[in-house]
Amino acid sequence: MTLATRLKSTRKKYGLSQSELAKQVDVSQPTIANWERGGHIPRPDALSRIARALGTEPAWLLSGEMPAQSNPAHQHLAKPIHHIPVYEWPIDTTDPVTTQPVRYMSVAADVSNMFALDANEACGFPEGAILIFSKTDRTMPGQFLIYGKQCPELVEASSLRDNVFARLVYSVVPH
Repeated sequence: MTLATRLKSTRKKYGLSQSELAKQVDVSQPTIANWERGGHIPRPDALSRIARALGTEPAWLLSGEMPAQSNPAHQHLAKPIHHIPVYEWPIDTTDPVTTQPVRYMSVAADVSNMFALDANEACGFPEGAILIFSKTDRTMPGQFLIYGKQCPELVEASSLRDNVFARLVYSVVPH
């Protein structure tokens, strides 16, 4: 794929006409058409404006390769790996972290102080579901773990009670 085809396909992906893109990039519509035909290559400043308008990187438009820091795989691999304890549910305490974990699992995340619960079907979760929580993110919006029942109860931030323990970070369900 060439710069011309990447430019045209990305423009179409965003539902932009040549005229709409031309306005965003501050060039004429015939200039966009010329670039999409491969008649000319945009100058570096124009290439930067095109990339910004299309939500991509100039390097990708030129070569088809994303810079490492923009690549989703690189972003995932750059996250620290945490080995978090997994506890069975239900348990006989209001704090699973005080009991012995049944195993550990590796999670790549920017979140710290995590633990996981093996959710069970009796509590309405799919078979094999694992709920991963963070004890440090209790002030962030999301769903929160409430204790005091046989099954974990997840509530939205708007209905918090005094017995909030942790915020749900991920839920993992095997397929």
